[in-house]
Amino acid sequence: MKLSGDFFRFDGSGTASIMLGNILPIAGVLFAGWDIYTLLIAYWCETLIVGFWAIVTIGVHEGEEAAGLPSLSARSSATAATNPALAIMPAGFLLALHLFLISRLYGGAWPGHLSSVSTFVETFLLGQGLWPALAFFFVQQAAICWRDRRAPSILPTIAGVNLRVTVMQFVIIFGAGGVMLSGSGLPGLLLLAGLKTLLDLRWPRLVDWVVRNFYRR
Repeated sequence: MKLSGDFFRFDGSGTASIMLGNILPIAGVLFAGWDIYTLLIAYWCETLIVGFWAIVTIGVHEGEEAAGLPSLSARSSATAATNPALAIMPAGFLLALHLFLISRLYGGAWPGHLSSVSTFVETFLLGQGLWPALAFFFVQQAAICWRDRRAPSILPTIAGVNLRVTVMQFVIIFGAGGVMLSGSGLPGLLLLAGLKTLLDLRWPRLVDWVVRNFYRR
């Protein structure tokens, strides 16, 4: 699991816009009163959307899987032990756990928002106005699914979901320390912004590294 010498070398194209986009939420919290918990919920919802389209991508995948994990098709059972869809099931469990944990750590001002799906939707997607950005992200991920249905392997799709879940895992583990020490969720948001910037800037290489080191047989 060795990193290549140029793994952390950033390409110039798009770097400024990516960094600006990830710094903007921090500036919004510091100077415009944006809510940290709502921003974390937005990232959680994005990851849920990525996971949904990953399952669809696995279901419609037309390529031949080179790593010994067959595509999900009429010939492969959804419950088969070798089914690649099972590879993202742990990510689904972690997503549910993460929603509970970030609610306990950061959501003290939002009692009752997890009482039902409809309440969650009314509180954040509608009440906090997250739905336009998430709707755009949903369509964007649908286009990626359409492109990746003929990719040689679905392993990058699985790796991508787990990378995003891992970011939230780090934010919860280390952000919890920030909440306890400072009483603020800002350290967690700073960590999320930093890790998300790294994902955005190095996405293809990070995915390739995860596939080579964790999924290839």
